[in-house]
Amino acid sequence: MYYLQIVQGNYYHLLAEGNRVATRALLPSRGELCDRHGVPFAQNTTTFRLVFLMDKRDKVEKTLEALSKLIVFSDEEKEEALKSTRKKRGLDAVILKENLTWAEVSTIELHGADLPGISVEVGGVRTYPEKSVGAHVLGYVAAPSEEEQEGDEALAIPGMKVGKNGLEKHFEKRLRGVPGYSAFEVNARRKVVRELDQKPSAPGQTIRLTLDGNLQAYVQETLEAHPSAAAVVMDLRNGDILALASTPSFDPNLFPQGISHKEWNKLRDNVYVPLTNKALSGRYPPGSTIKPLVALAALHAGVINANTTVHCPGYMYVGTHKFHCICKEGHGPVNVSQALARSCDVFFYEVGKKVGIDRLAAVYQDFGLGSGGLPDFPYQKRGLVPTKAWKQEKKGEKWTVSDTVQASIGQGYMLATPLELAIVIARLVGGTRLMPRLEGIHGMLFPQMDYKREHLDLVLGGMGDAANMLGGTAFRWRILDPGYEMGGKTGTSQVRRITRQQRALGQTRTYHLPWKYREHGLFMAYAPVHDPRYVVAVLIEHAGSSGPAVQVARDILLEAQLMEKEAEL
Repeated sequence: MYYLQIVQGNYYHLLAEGNRVATRALLPSRGELCDRHGVPFAQNTTTFRLVFLMDKRDKVEKTLEALSKLIVFSDEEKEEALKSTRKKRGLDAVILKENLTWAEVSTIELHGADLPGISVEVGGVRTYPEKSVGAHVLGYVAAPSEEEQEGDEALAIPGMKVGKNGLEKHFEKRLRGVPGYSAFEVNARRKVVRELDQKPSAPGQTIRLTLDGNLQAYVQETLEAHPSAAAVVMDLRNGDILALASTPSFDPNLFPQGISHKEWNKLRDNVYVPLTNKALSGRYPPGSTIKPLVALAALHAGVINANTTVHCPGYMYVGTHKFHCICKEGHGPVNVSQALARSCDVFFYEVGKKVGIDRLAAVYQDFGLGSGGLPDFPYQKRGLVPTKAWKQEKKGEKWTVSDTVQASIGQGYMLATPLELAIVIARLVGGTRLMPRLEGIHGMLFPQMDYKREHLDLVLGGMGDAANMLGGTAFRWRILDPGYEMGGKTGTSQVRRITRQQRALGQTRTYHLPWKYREHGLFMAYAPVHDPRYVVAVLIEHAGSSGPAVQVARDILLEAQLMEKEAEL
């Protein structure tokens, strides 16, 4: 007795308390994701859910049988419930059904005496009030997988949902909150006697994003006129991403309570890949949108100046290979401003050769190409800036002059994401190492880039002419409203090579081809030209030309400026 009570007394006391007291984890409320004005993009909606309390597990089959006679409770749901109760340990409840209607709640409460272990609890379900607007950047939540639950007890709490991609996953630790608990006194058979204590859970943080809900919705709607497209809008003052959209989109409300196989297969098998965030992870040849950087690299290296001209006959030879210009008749003699406005390929072929791939690649990388753009953001991909070392390592081949020529017009091995192109235009316009952000309320100061302001202004002048001077590649789709004008650079990227036979027949355009063989259309732009505030990068997959991308960018930049003016009134 002395040994049991005195020597080992504390030990057996703890064992007894462990048998007498059981705890049940309480689900925390997930934090909200809001736009820059505090309007929720992702929030929690109060719902009723049906749970089975595990202290009545010996009566589960009888209870489920009685339940199926009162509400719609399928055999599949019944089988899943039985499986869950067999796996579950302790006093954690098993969720049998979520989103109960008020009629179902009333019926269950009325027949409570005949349903041992059944309880109706007030819960919350993650909802996205704007549905498909911003779905790609926000992501969605769903039940954690068994792999995710390993090593994290909080994820085993009934009803727990975790971010599966996008910002829901990126901010998971901040959004999840901290679980609370209820402590119960139980008897020897683990039946609940009474509740002893309760510690409420701590809700997750509310996170305010840089996105503008109204502009995001406008961009999404504008892009939906095209089968597959993406756009990024940024504020030059602070790097705020105001809109980031990809189309087709999807409804993230399908996922929190478990998406059906039918809906999942519909999304997975869609040829336009609605689950892919093309703005961040779509990699495309940048085409002629790269030309402002080629011009700047040449000016910076002293290879050309404002008065340097190149004669364009409509083609250029490298060895026996003929490289064509966008204008098959040729542009004649053009300087750098004219070459940018008219997108003369021959000018940039010649200039790119003189600059060389090493200096070109250094400038490309300096302006954000190949960086991805958002550090540590999930599902983001980086573009590709090829170099001599890269080709030797990946292809086992030496770099050639033809490779440099193609890299000078954004083709060949080059790849970029729409976000990276938005960074390019932002750094060109601002002359600073601007970094984009999706969260933050304080102003940002960015270091100056090591390029002369006169060189940057010369490049921007050519981009301004592209949209506002007769003969410019974007002139026909320019902003007509005085004071709101834009500047920019068009681009098309080939998805397959044009053969000699096709050129001989005049089949250089791709409108007549099936959708997947048409050129991508790109446009990166800024506005207003006299005092830039906004930048945008637009990609229209397989548009056949840059025209559709210019029109989308024009509408977006005009809308952003009008929204700003309206907010000032």
